Amino acid sequence: MSESIWNKSRGWRWFGIFLIWTIFGLWNFGVKITDKMAGQDPLELRVQFTNEMTGAYSAFLLMPFLLWFMGKFPVQRKNIRRQIPLHILASAIYAGCLIFMMYESRTILWRLFGWGEYDYGRIPYRAAMEYLKILVIYWAIFSILNYLRARRESRQQELRASELEQQLAKTRLQALQMQIHPHFLFNTLHMISSAMYDDVKAADSMIMNLSDLLRKTLNSGDKEAHSLAEEMEIIGLYLDIMKARFKDKLAVTLDISPEARAALVPAFILQPIVENSIKYGTASLDSAEIKITAKREEDKTVLIVEDKGPGLSRELGKTAANGLGLSNTAERLEKLYGSGRRFILQNIAGGGLRTTIEIPFRSSDETAAQT
Repeated sequence: MSESIWNKSRGWRWFGIFLIWTIFGLWNFGVKITDKMAGQDPLELRVQFTNEMTGAYSAFLLMPFLLWFMGKFPVQRKNIRRQIPLHILASAIYAGCLIFMMYESRTILWRLFGWGEYDYGRIPYRAAMEYLKILVIYWAIFSILNYLRARRESRQQELRASELEQQLAKTRLQALQMQIHPHFLFNTLHMISSAMYDDVKAADSMIMNLSDLLRKTLNSGDKEAHSLAEEMEIIGLYLDIMKARFKDKLAVTLDISPEARAALVPAFILQPIVENSIKYGTASLDSAEIKITAKREEDKTVLIVEDKGPGLSRELGKTAANGLGLSNTAERLEKLYGSGRRFILQNIAGGGLRTTIEIPFRSSDETAAQT
C-alpha cells in the first residue's frame, strides 16, 4: 500500500515537472513571438512553437539525470571547493547534451513537417548563446534543489528533536514511576518490621496484603496510566496494610462517583498522597481520618484526599513539598499534562489538609477501544 502511494506521489511529481517545462516553453514562445512582432519580422508561429517546445521537452527528458547528479554530489560548506568545479563541468556537459538534443529533434521535425533543413546558425556562437542560457537554468535548478534539501533536513532535524524530547520525557516518567515502588516498599517493610514485635498477627496480615499489592503492581506492567477503578484497587490493598498496622486508629471514607471510576489516571498517583496523610495524621494525633473523593467536573477529573491531621505549618509544608512522594507526584503530573493539570495542597478551615489533583478527563474505556 505504501509503495503504491509512493509511486503515485512520484508520478504526480514528474507530471508537475513536465507542466513546469511546458509553461517555460510557452513563455519562451511568447517572448520570441512578441520580439518578432516588435521588429515586424515574419511570425512563423508553427516553426517558432516547434523550436521552443523541443527545447523545453529536451530539458525535461534530461531532468532525471540532472536530479540524480545534483543529489549524488550536493554542495555543502565542507566540500564547496571540491564540488563547485565538478558542477561547472557538469553544467557544460548538460549544456552540450541539451544543445545536441534540441538540434537533432528540430532537424527531424523540420524534415517531417516539410520545412526543409533546420538551420541552427553558426554553431560556435549558437552554442555559446545556448550555454549561457542553460547555465542560468542549471544553477537555478541547483539552487531550488539545495533549498528544498535544506528545508527537508531542517524538518527532519526538528522531527528527530521532537522524537528525542518525547523519548526523554517518557524515560523520565518511567524513572519517576520506578522511584515510587521502592520508596513505598521500603516504607511498608519498615512498618512491618516495627509491628512484628508488637503484633505478629497484624504483621502477618500486612505481609499477605503487601504480597497481593506487589502482585497487582507487577501485573500492571510499566503502564503510565490506568483507570481510576484499577488505582482504587491498589489503594484498597495499601489501606488494608495500614489498617492492619493502625487498627481502629485509621478511618477511611471513599466517595468515588461511577463516572470517575472510568477516568484514566497516572498509575500509583494516589498512594504517596494517602501515605503522606497517614504519616502526619498518626504522628501527631491518636487517630487518622482520611477521605478520598473522585469525581468528574465537565472535562476534568478531580481527585481529592482530605485528612484530619495538623495541616501545613511552614516547616511541615516545606518538608511535605520536598518529600520524594509528593515532589515525584507533582513532577509526574507536570510531565504528563503540563499546564492542563492542577496540584494543590491547602489547609482545611477546621483542621487538616486537602490535596487536590485536577487533570483532563479521558475515559479509559475509549482508550482501550482505540488500541
